[in-house]
Amino acid sequence: MLLFQEALNLISRNVKQLAAVKVSLQKSVGMILAENLCSRIAMPPFNKSAMDGYALCACDVEKVPVTLRCLTSIEAGISFNKTIRAGECAKIMTGAPIPKGADSVVMVEYTQQIKDSVCILKKVIKKENVCVKGEDIKINQKVLSEGRKISVSDISLIAAIGRSHIKAIGKPRVAVLNTGGEIIPPGKKLVKNKIYNSNGLQLQALLLADNIEPVFLGIAKDKPKDLEQAIRKGLECDVLLISGGVSMGDYDLVPAILKKCNVRKIFHKVKIKPGKPLFFGKRKNAIVFGIPGNPVSNFLTYQVFIRPALSKMMGKKPYGPKFSEGIIEKAFHHKAGRKHFIPAKISKKGVNYYVTPIESHGSADVLALSRADGFMVVEADRRVVKAKSKVKFIIWEK
Repeated sequence: MLLFQEALNLISRNVKQLAAVKVSLQKSVGMILAENLCSRIAMPPFNKSAMDGYALCACDVEKVPVTLRCLTSIEAGISFNKTIRAGECAKIMTGAPIPKGADSVVMVEYTQQIKDSVCILKKVIKKENVCVKGEDIKINQKVLSEGRKISVSDISLIAAIGRSHIKAIGKPRVAVLNTGGEIIPPGKKLVKNKIYNSNGLQLQALLLADNIEPVFLGIAKDKPKDLEQAIRKGLECDVLLISGGVSMGDYDLVPAILKKCNVRKIFHKVKIKPGKPLFFGKRKNAIVFGIPGNPVSNFLTYQVFIRPALSKMMGKKPYGPKFSEGIIEKAFHHKAGRKHFIPAKISKKGVNYYVTPIESHGSADVLALSRADGFMVVEADRRVVKAKSKVKFIIWEK
């Protein structure tokens, strides 16, 4: 049976980053940029007005009040081809190009219109209220670097420099398969000896939270023919997540079916609690996780094994699970033998994190999982965690 870190290392060695793909801006949020982005234009691309007001030459308003002849009104997106000369001005809107001969804008609040003229009531200095060409971004300036995770705020920048598509590390196609004759979809009437499919929806929600659109293969009964058909379909994806059927029961058929489908077993069983029966294998470029069927095991193995694998495939760094250290409020007794992940409340007071284990009835306790912020981690050889002592934890986003 593998130790936790050994399993992580084997997964990492067998997972490769996906190739870069061309993707539209609106679909790129959360993806990793696979190119340096340089602007082919200056920003702003021309001198433009920062305010509604009047474009003029600052030297004409050194003494105020002064009356200037207003030649025209310039809207955003409209050019004015004549030159503003001494004693002249043009009404101008925010974002409109500064006309030739003008070097500043006086805000409309400091003017009075008199027929075809305007009285300027306040002095301005050269370039006042003018956004100068290239003051934000120069031509050929690098604006985003390869390896950056694209954020929502990056989209307006990329669009502003004229790009509709970018190169980013691709997203894996991830198939989700539930197994078990006792599983039925939520929304249906619960009949005797059946339970609702919480794991399948949990995995799909976790994938969506990680910006991956899941391919749900449904619920396969614990029958070889049904399982083989579903698994072969799932192996067409980059990743196949199978929930249930990987333990040692008479109906835990998944490892044998995977072998029949030419999936090479890399490991089966990890020295952790919960999640011990975890299976990891590979066929060509497809990787397979066989996940224990209890919901807490399902959630834990995604957090500490599957998410890091998916993150590496998508070019995210760092991609391993992030452990922190906190102080346990009360003493905790642990049965030594396996690294134990316990649902816990995590709070921060000052500079310290405090960890409180949640009372749980085992790896099927979805209520305890819902109340938790993360997992407290107790090493395999630690029998007692004393009150106020330090303990590791992993926290997840709600």
